[in-house]
Amino acid sequence: MTRAGGTRAALLDAALAVFNERTYGDTPVAEVAERAGVSVGTLYRYFPSKEALGNAVYRLWKQRLGERLAAERSADASYASTFAAMFRTFVGFAADHPEAFAFLELQQHEGYLDVDSRTASTSIDQTAVDFVAQGQKAGEIRAGDPQMLVALVYGALVGLVKARRAGLRLTDADLAAAQAATWALLDVRSEAE
Repeated sequence: MTRAGGTRAALLDAALAVFNERTYGDTPVAEVAERAGVSVGTLYRYFPSKEALGNAVYRLWKQRLGERLAAERSADASYASTFAAMFRTFVGFAADHPEAFAFLELQQHEGYLDVDSRTASTSIDQTAVDFVAQGQKAGEIRAGDPQMLVALVYGALVGLVKARRAGLRLTDADLAAAQAATWALLDVRSEAE
């Protein structure tokens, strides 16, 4: 990694840490620069404003989450098995990167997010909606508005992640049961019950 790439990465890492400690709104850029070990002037050479820095952090982590989720899509797998893999990936991402996950959750509706950040977020949402719509056409996912079904699943996933972060201990069997219960929100077979 070049020195410039290292400085940019250090600034993004420092911003994520400070935003989570103080919140985005309460974070002075000087504190981010200090945490990264650079001057405020250096920070502004990479990011012309606090908003630009916040957007860069947001897009970086949305992109990483999106890449991990996209890697789980398999054309020849059932929707149930693809969902199981995506569930594990989502929960694993949140466990591996708790600060990033918390930042994404808290910032997703903030006014400073620019078009590129909103597009990154919408892209992940649309991928989920498309997955549900395709599963409905294949007869594996229950009828209903795909956006509503995605919202139900997402709420369950976020609730599980937050409970884990608050100290809930889950064994592999617990996670498998949580995945099955979450899939039941989509499973066409649950619709008849």
